Amino acid sequence: MIILYDRFKKTFFHEEKSITTFGFAMDSFLLSSKYQKDCYRFTIHSRKQNIPAIPLIGIVASKEKSNRYKGNFEWFRSIQQDVEEAGGMCFVFSPQDVFGETISGIIYNQPLNKWVKCLFPVPNVIYNRVPSRQAEEDQSYEKLLHFIDRHKIPFFNPHFFNKWNVYEVLSESNVLKPYLPHTERVTNEEAFSQFLNTHKKVYVKHSLASQGKGIRLIEIDPKGRVLCKSIKKIERFLNVSRLFQSYSEWFKSDEWIMQESIPCKTLYDHRYDFRILVLHTGVDFQLIGIGVRMSQRQEVTTHVPAGGRIISLKDVAEAQTKKEISSIVQACGKELAKSFGYVGEFSIDLAPREQGGLVLFEINSKPMTFDEEEIETKRRKQLVRTFLTLSAINKEG
Repeated sequence: MIILYDRFKKTFFHEEKSITTFGFAMDSFLLSSKYQKDCYRFTIHSRKQNIPAIPLIGIVASKEKSNRYKGNFEWFRSIQQDVEEAGGMCFVFSPQDVFGETISGIIYNQPLNKWVKCLFPVPNVIYNRVPSRQAEEDQSYEKLLHFIDRHKIPFFNPHFFNKWNVYEVLSESNVLKPYLPHTERVTNEEAFSQFLNTHKKVYVKHSLASQGKGIRLIEIDPKGRVLCKSIKKIERFLNVSRLFQSYSEWFKSDEWIMQESIPCKTLYDHRYDFRILVLHTGVDFQLIGIGVRMSQRQEVTTHVPAGGRIISLKDVAEAQTKKEISSIVQACGKELAKSFGYVGEFSIDLAPREQGGLVLFEINSKPMTFDEEEIETKRRKQLVRTFLTLSAINKEG
């Protein structure tokens, strides 16, 4: 089916002869027209011969000061292609692009081989890919949330997670609590010293950081000397007081947490962990894939940008481990949804304990692209299925 966009009237229409009107987006319609001058052409596919409605999916990203969009546009284009093959349309916009009851956005046009600007009606679903916490704190983002609330649009991923808030939520679950390392907020030197003396080895993390940024691994030896390891260097201090002279920012806000370091299994003397991708189907949570990351140059984090290495799941996981992970996935999804609203997608960082069992380090919203191509393909396919499921539910509601 061909959908056209009149660049001057700023409206979408179709050229089908047998049907005069299609439902389109949330409360809009596509009328039939033979006018094709100065129009963008889009092809959508569907297994159904009679399409009752064409869902419209919006991907919200952000803009730079130069008014250029920010985001992984190769990935956005892949999602758009999958949506079109499933019988829908997909576009990218920023919070600043919402005007009244319409949204100005961009959509990839295959005949022209470029992104083009169009004016869109209210979408059936909005997928949140705003790339930074700062952008989510902008006034335009607040206006977008009001727009979403007013139209009751399913909003896929409400916001970035705060590590401390997620820990509080998960620790309330009897199922998940045994998987969690002891975690507290960094408040003062005395409390930190007591925590470090108890556990001997602890991580310090910023509650709003991601991909291992700012993380420190602190150890104390029998003589009271302190080692502070980052992904780039190792520092040595005579005592905790000297450590805090260098890291006074830990006490200037309530956004730093300390977490006990759990002894975990290793492979070739390097620690490894599982990166688990989870999506909601519109009905329940589904484990999409498990990536395994192993440390290489340093033992603070296994993130690939920090020198970590990708290894095969077959090398480190048994069937029982996968079964236990599936159980954790369902429990995490349930608790997150209960506290944060509709959480359509998240990732979990897990590792096998040295003494058996698993430890859950943290959960992240808006997961970055996985290096494993098969996981990403499965992710896109399920994303599209979920978008269409939510669109149908939204129409029925």
